[in-house]
Amino acid sequence: MIKAIGLFSGGLDSILAVKLIKDQGIQVEVIHYGIGVEPLHIERRVKQREIEVTEQEIEQQLGVSITHLDVAQEFLSVFLHPKHGYGSGMNPCIDCKIFIMQKARAYMEAHDAQFVFTGEVIGQRPMSQHRQTLLQTEREAGLSGYLVRPLSAKLLDPTIPEQQGWVDREKFLDISGRGRKAQTELAQKYQLRYPQPAGGCLLTDPQFSKRLKELLTYIAPEHIQVEDVQLLKLGRHFRFPGGLKVIVGRHEFDNTLLAQYVRGRWQAQLRECEGPLVLIEGNPANEQFEQIAQLLVSYTKAKHAEQATVDFIREDERHTAVIIPDITCHFEPWRVI
Repeated sequence: MIKAIGLFSGGLDSILAVKLIKDQGIQVEVIHYGIGVEPLHIERRVKQREIEVTEQEIEQQLGVSITHLDVAQEFLSVFLHPKHGYGSGMNPCIDCKIFIMQKARAYMEAHDAQFVFTGEVIGQRPMSQHRQTLLQTEREAGLSGYLVRPLSAKLLDPTIPEQQGWVDREKFLDISGRGRKAQTELAQKYQLRYPQPAGGCLLTDPQFSKRLKELLTYIAPEHIQVEDVQLLKLGRHFRFPGGLKVIVGRHEFDNTLLAQYVRGRWQAQLRECEGPLVLIEGNPANEQFEQIAQLLVSYTKAKHAEQATVDFIREDERHTAVIIPDITCHFEPWRVI
């Protein structure tokens, strides 16, 4: 039986690609590669189970299981040193495609599959989905002839799976461009439920890109870790004089995620009432503990109190700052976008 590896993004296009391949009697294994720059609001919706269509429902509709593979650490060197450059933000789209396809090729070879397929559509993305770029990415990934794009197959040269009769080219489509009408009509035809679009790669996001660029002025690319990137998604970021980085949680969900990164970092919490969790990158001077306490208190009801106590903890170290809240303190000049 012919076996294919499907690259899955979670959106409608990749759902349809799986449907079109699987309906031809192909054994399908679906893979999602986590590269660490998925949007936070998607993660939030999934964690809070508010997403309209769950991954489990997608699996049931398609009759597949989705395998998640974390390649975020390996991807760091790709997006920090892209061979083909960046797009409008810090997005190395071409290098990213090549990296993921190289992973898929290795997975295909290791699992005795015959080809790889994706939900890519010609002309849908300005940087990475032009005809020549599509050919370039599969060539540099070592997948020339073995990468099937069922949504746009009739607009591309026949692949080896089509030439060999493993799949029927006539059952593929000729979709192109950024419109979604053809895809939504297909979803209705197949009675497929799918998640609504919820943003793309964070490396295209202007705010995230600015935070990343700012981080790179203080940390050399070779020293960036995955958790440094994850923290860019969370909270309000402040850069104190001397380079000290302070992250203030914006809401309960932020605080919950920030709590996962307290190891090795100072954390600060208000004693008198509820408030944000604050993480500190670096070693504050004595006067900076008080400044951070003022910053924390400014986001709480305690900003109008006569006195506030902020506890600082890092592993076995402790520090307490007792302050008189000063609403005239302004930290916006230190705020990273």
